[in-house]
Amino acid sequence: PATIWTSEEEGALVEFLLSEFSASGDGNPKEATFKAAASLLTERFPNASGAEKTSDACRNKWQSLKSAYNTVLDIKNTSGFTWSDEFGAGIVRKNDDVWDRYV
Repeated sequence: PATIWTSEEEGALVEFLLSEFSASGDGNPKEATFKAAASLLTERFPNASGAEKTSDACRNKWQSLKSAYNTVLDIKNTSGFTWSDEFGAGIVRKNDDVWDRYV
């Protein structure tokens, strides 16, 4: 089965990894940190859906969340875009030219 993440599990993962940030050195968590995150998630969410949240699953989720975060930052900093933390990018037809240039 696939790994299924709830927003609570994602939040717990991010919170844990950020708390261990100083141990990462270069900003990328070490294998031991992902193993500890997997253990924490198993303990905190014993009835989680989907496949077990292994250290690899935690690393993949972290990279995915980090990529999405960096994309949002990039959009927020690109001229011609608008961003609202409540409504997101506000994609509308009148901004087609901005999106075409961005993509």
